[in-house]
Amino acid sequence: MNWLWIVCLLPLAAFAEERICGTRWLQEHRDEFPASAAKTLDVVQETGPIEVGTQRAFLVPTDPLLNLATCRFKGEHCYIFVEESQWDIIVAQPDVDQLGALFEEKTPADADRGVYDMAVEAFGEAADEDGDPRIFILLLDIPDDRVVGYFDRSVYGHVQEELRRDTIYLDARKLVFEAYLGRGTLAHELQHLIHWGHDPDEEAWIDEGLSGHAETLTGFPETDPSMVPNFLDDTSRNLTSWPFVAGPESYGKTYLFASFLAERYGAGLIRQIVAESRNGIFGVDEAFKSEGWVQDYAGAWALWIAANYAGDDPAFGYGALNGRRAFAFPAPEVPFSPIDGAVANQWGTTNVILRSAGDLEVDFAGAADGRYVVWVYAMRDNWGEMVQMELGADNRGRVASVEVDSVAVIIGRASRVGENFTLAARRFIPTAVAGRLGGKVAEVDAFDPVYPNPFNNAVVLPFRLSRDSRVELAIYNALGQREALLVQGRLEAGEHRVGWEGASAASGNYLAVLNVDGKMRMRQLALIK
Repeated sequence: MNWLWIVCLLPLAAFAEERICGTRWLQEHRDEFPASAAKTLDVVQETGPIEVGTQRAFLVPTDPLLNLATCRFKGEHCYIFVEESQWDIIVAQPDVDQLGALFEEKTPADADRGVYDMAVEAFGEAADEDGDPRIFILLLDIPDDRVVGYFDRSVYGHVQEELRRDTIYLDARKLVFEAYLGRGTLAHELQHLIHWGHDPDEEAWIDEGLSGHAETLTGFPETDPSMVPNFLDDTSRNLTSWPFVAGPESYGKTYLFASFLAERYGAGLIRQIVAESRNGIFGVDEAFKSEGWVQDYAGAWALWIAANYAGDDPAFGYGALNGRRAFAFPAPEVPFSPIDGAVANQWGTTNVILRSAGDLEVDFAGAADGRYVVWVYAMRDNWGEMVQMELGADNRGRVASVEVDSVAVIIGRASRVGENFTLAARRFIPTAVAGRLGGKVAEVDAFDPVYPNPFNNAVVLPFRLSRDSRVELAIYNALGQREALLVQGRLEAGEHRVGWEGASAASGNYLAVLNVDGKMRMRQLALIK
């Protein structure tokens, strides 16, 4: 095997304490739990309205007996019950009051809104299967130390109607002694409850990604700090696959993708994904259509894998990365003959960095039966330029990069087959007809440098088409939101120039994205007023 691919990827946080989503844990291990006997302890249950001090029995999936708990908080949107074994031993009234205020009134992300209001706005109305508008939050002892909380959909199938409550379960010890983790988990599990109410059979990678996004939305980003580094250390994992035993990297990849969708396409798309009855990739596609976007899952994924490598570049990265970037294998010194590489999984990525300076030409050759997205990210004087390689019917392509400090090649695989590819690189002498990031003008499309840049009034975006093509040209702000749609339709071959007047836009960095027949190129813009 070529030396380039012998690198062993070890997660940065491989030895961190493992934490898993209890909702998924329940689904995976339910057969291991004792069957519920539907019996309470020998205490007479109260009836009538629930107030602070009211005692109720709860169905707990890990316990054959119904567990007794007492209401310690009642708000507009929730009851907080504490299991008797945890009261005044693990949980005290101040803990309950703080949790109630978080759910009802204020979060670290918004001093005027609680977790409930923010989650409902982002994901849709919460399920109400029990006829009580309030959600039950039960603080209890969860036996598995890895599990912080869960939403248990199985309660809705219980024979006793009075036990079919809309309930979020939280581990009392984690809530008190690891407050950041416990409070973030409340938002995480509330998203699961909301999502179940709209689409009960959603695929795990979508549901978990949006629950990770719910944590960040309410002010608790990355309650498990190992998940994002573990994924960025090995981006070859299939985004849409959720393993039976999911590690932190699975939560990392889906959290980042959901965050990217929210930042790039807005809150409306996220809410539509939850509301959409179709699942997984098909649900994302339908959500894009419903929101009026000329985009689909595959196109968003292609932009996401580029952003994951260029995470420290404000023009191409996105906020959830916090300046981090995906790992890249080092290539040999240029020139080098074809070397073997692989993308291990569909919807996975392999990145390769060429740390050679000068005028470089990179050749890619993928398997004939594969489908790929290949980006070339050229660095010059601490600024980057991203272009999507145009691949022929034989899955071969070439990109020439002029006067670079380094070049990264981002290879994404969109097919079940086609794991292997080769890369080659050489130096070349630019000619008068060579584009800055393209080959001959007559043979390829090109997105030429915009001018002036920086600009304070208007900017011109020139591009060239080698043939009649479907074209979309849009401007995005630093939050990934679309600022302007400049071109959408079919254009003839030749040179084109499009102007953008940023009169209503604020000073800052912007990204121009040119989509030509599904192939994308990007340019940075800087507006100074």
